[in-house]
Amino acid sequence: MTESWKSSMHLVWKRTRWIAISIAVLVLVVGLWWLDLGAGEDLLLFNGWKGTWADTFFRWATRLGEEHPYIALGVFFFFWRRRDFFWIPVAAVIVTLTSYFAKSWFQAPRPGAHHGESWFHELILVDGVRPLTGATSLPSGHTLSAFALAVFMTYLIPLKRGSWMVALLLAVLVGASRVYLVQHFLRDVLLGMVAGLAIGWFLGLAHRRYMSSRGSGSSASN
Repeated sequence: MTESWKSSMHLVWKRTRWIAISIAVLVLVVGLWWLDLGAGEDLLLFNGWKGTWADTFFRWATRLGEEHPYIALGVFFFFWRRRDFFWIPVAAVIVTLTSYFAKSWFQAPRPGAHHGESWFHELILVDGVRPLTGATSLPSGHTLSAFALAVFMTYLIPLKRGSWMVALLLAVLVGASRVYLVQHFLRDVLLGMVAGLAIGWFLGLAHRRYMSSRGSGSSASN
């Protein structure tokens, strides 16, 4: 028997409520702090860390917002939980399309396009990482992807209590890496977090409805 939409939403919320609430609070707190920053100040905050171990750390952390997690998760689900394998490429496509159309809509200049600003010349850049130019800054696609996967995986793989914190931490590191590497402003990261939360929750609900329609929902109802 197909469960009601209310029951499906309740289950998705039950599994993702802590990570969803945490993201919402984080966006609110950081967003209010960001409003008090001047132009470029969000990028200048990391200047003191440049030229240290943090350069290598954030260059690796930013890869968690690229295709690598999808490949790893695809392999995992293909061999150990094949019924859900299909949802990994679905998530990748939805994230990619959302990021593309949002960037096309906002047409916001990247940090590298502001090279004429006085604050830009104060920036310390990471060796080998050139700030991107062009009108593709808002939102941060890496951040959007990381948060969407964090929320969706929290729903799809309900592990021990507190495991969502690891997913959230990894997503936050991706967002921080985009500012650290001077590829995005903090504004872009915040919108990526909100969009990622929405997409991750939507994917969870779509998965639940799909499994329910096939009569497979009862096996994942807790």
